[in-house]
Amino acid sequence: MKSPLLPAVCVSLGFGALLMLAQLPAPNAGGVSAGHDIMIVKDLDGANKFWNTLGGEPAQLGTLKLTKLPGVLYLMRKGDNKGGTEGSSVEYVGYKVKNLKETLAKMDAAGFKPMPGATKSRAFLLTPDAIKVRLVEDRSLATPVAADMIQMDVSNVKDAQAWYEKWFGAKLVKDGKETYADIPGHRILFVEAKGPVEPTRGRAFDRIGLEVKNLEDQCKKLDGAGIKLDGKGYTKAKGMDLAVCLITDPWGTYIEMSEGLAAVK
Repeated sequence: MKSPLLPAVCVSLGFGALLMLAQLPAPNAGGVSAGHDIMIVKDLDGANKFWNTLGGEPAQLGTLKLTKLPGVLYLMRKGDNKGGTEGSSVEYVGYKVKNLKETLAKMDAAGFKPMPGATKSRAFLLTPDAIKVRLVEDRSLATPVAADMIQMDVSNVKDAQAWYEKWFGAKLVKDGKETYADIPGHRILFVEAKGPVEPTRGRAFDRIGLEVKNLEDQCKKLDGAGIKLDGKGYTKAKGMDLAVCLITDPWGTYIEMSEGLAAVK
């Protein structure tokens, strides 16, 4: 699937205005926070039904259809994809829910049944495009649902943690038995892959988004370190104070870095 840089810039232009409504998290010491995540879905109505049933709210800007949930904002583009999350470097996305039994009943009524192996406190579901979603019950939540984490499967956990710490200021945070690489708005759980994994680019969960201060300098540093910049690299959108740059991490996760989303009116 082709994914030229120009459409990515156009996507970000529309996406930024909605992100103002979602309020970007305060950046970490390295100037980085979550920006947005982009999905490529074959069935846009089905995808919207899944996320809206989970607790999302539909949003639209021009022809762009979006879904926002507490702690996250998704842009879903209609198109063919190479498959779901399983087998890719992003294995699943995780949410906390206040009442798992009620949430699963609601999802089941809408036609989305949990995968085998569900327990009283945890369950997995698949979106119509096979994006794997983990639900974990947390009775202390102030909202019925909230974004929690992303699991990435990598060949070397310590190397991945160090890479995200070096380039995006991620901090290692212990939560029970799990250790997360925390970037404001994105908690990443790195797990050692059992075999080869496919890159996310062109799949249903296409890329994660990060808002980066001094993005041009960051791109120069990445380029200088031998990390390939996609397309034209650092690109400023015409007529707007917005810039984007796309890379793929060493384990196959496609990343759209942006600067200026928080300032879009």
